[in-house]
Amino acid sequence: MAAVAPAVAGPQDRKLSPSAAVPEPIVADAAPARVTYSRQAKSQWQLTKFDPVGNSILATHRSSGITIAIDYDDPADDRHASGISPDTGCGPMEGEFWGSVTPLLYPILEPEKHVIERVRVEIDGAELHVRMSGGAYDMVSPGAGDETLFMNAVLTVEQGQLRARTRGLHYVLPSKDPGTTVDLTLADGSKLSRTFTMATPTGREYVDNVRAVRVADGRYGNFSWKTDIQRLQFDLNTNPLLNVFEIDADHALKDRGQRVVTNNFTFAADCR
Repeated sequence: MAAVAPAVAGPQDRKLSPSAAVPEPIVADAAPARVTYSRQAKSQWQLTKFDPVGNSILATHRSSGITIAIDYDDPADDRHASGISPDTGCGPMEGEFWGSVTPLLYPILEPEKHVIERVRVEIDGAELHVRMSGGAYDMVSPGAGDETLFMNAVLTVEQGQLRARTRGLHYVLPSKDPGTTVDLTLADGSKLSRTFTMATPTGREYVDNVRAVRVADGRYGNFSWKTDIQRLQFDLNTNPLLNVFEIDADHALKDRGQRVVTNNFTFAADCR
């Protein structure tokens, strides 16, 4: 299952006006995470859906129609995990992951105990800001301290293309059904290419000092990003309950002590 149907608004849903200027953040939800929201007048993005029952938010870019779905709870209630799912017009970038649907940008680093505790959504001019935080660095790497783990994302649409600048630690979960090729450029200029399908054997691979990643995704289309990651991990599993694979940043912290990874994504306006 590549996507889930939108949640149906129920009588408990609260509505936030997408046209109202909110000079100060308002608390939109308090559980399971504290969600604050603000929007400045004449913004290019608008909040088109807020579902406190399903714990999800949908923001839409006015002129392009590109949408960003944000889920901020675990999959226990609706089989949808936390994270950010872009949709450039080809459907949400999310896939099947151990029986749940998981967004492309996935901030959970320890599935058994890591939860999102705070979410901030700010719409300001051309930019959609999303910050998801919770847990502590110690949770991932013992001795790393109690500083809160986080994923920041600043999303814009430039010349019809979605761009996302992220900071913090998170996974990227491309599709492997029917197949995806990932090309890496390393700091020394060398290149490495890998192709993943549903038949790719279970295993892990580590690549150090990656500076650029290009993905030709068989379902999501093409996207790429520049990065400063000191150790990137590919994590593959042939179990049929997964139609995505992991490009992980947690070993940048575990093995190299890198606390913040910076990525600059560009999503091509194409579909597969």
